[in-house]
Amino acid sequence: MATMRAIPTDQWASDFFGGLNEMPHEPVEALGGILETMGTEPTFRAARRAMLADLALAPGGAVLEAGAGTGVALPDVLEVLGPQGRVLGVDPTVAFVETARRRAERAGAVGARYETGDARALPAADGVFDAAFCDKILIHVGPPEAVLGELTRVTRPGGRVGALEWEPHFALSGAHPEVVARFNDMLRGAVQAYSAGPNLARYFRSAGLIGVQTRAHLAHARSLDEHPFWRAFLVDQLPLFVHAGLLAAEDAETLAADLGSSSARGELSASFVVFTAMGTKPA
Repeated sequence: MATMRAIPTDQWASDFFGGLNEMPHEPVEALGGILETMGTEPTFRAARRAMLADLALAPGGAVLEAGAGTGVALPDVLEVLGPQGRVLGVDPTVAFVETARRRAERAGAVGARYETGDARALPAADGVFDAAFCDKILIHVGPPEAVLGELTRVTRPGGRVGALEWEPHFALSGAHPEVVARFNDMLRGAVQAYSAGPNLARYFRSAGLIGVQTRAHLAHARSLDEHPFWRAFLVDQLPLFVHAGLLAAEDAETLAADLGSSSARGELSASFVVFTAMGTKPA
């Protein structure tokens, strides 16, 4: 296997997700709610299930999820591993880890454990998992090579590594394309690695993984109420962006009104792309 080059920790960076433990409870809770809706949005879930299938896990196997958030992937993981499978989820945000632990307890997942930690320095020994993956993490935490190097390290030889990413660029209908452009520019500037999704194959090969395969999935909605994600992300969290100084209040008001009226008239079109990748650790 190719050896990962050492990456100095002073090159590590993260966006706002890296500082959630220092934020007040209310915005963290709101972001947790967004993660929950993203976890069940049909395209995100279909992409995650496809990625898990690509990992070729067997019942009773062991998998690590880096950046597990509130544990929204757990039901899909348990569907593959069964209740006796071993799951380790790692996330830096204490509130999210607590939510994930409660989810595992409710699900009766006796082999699932969630810990606080950094995806770039995972609390696990070398080669102890059948597979490892991350879900919408590389966009927030960099450099991607450090995360994928850790996922590869904790996976056994012959095991597989997976990733799911999205590029937060919305193709939106509406009467104010200039406001949509500013909204997308804001999303681009708010994340650490905006184009991580289209670059998954390059990152995976840099990590020494072989047999790399990628997929792309189109998410599309014709109504804000097609799934809770669409209204939550495109409308409900606009005040958070304004409060954080990322979006002008007038743009938020214009966008919310435009999307709402387009949705009510049956004229809304909203789309984005989700990417997945899988690679095998050489034996």
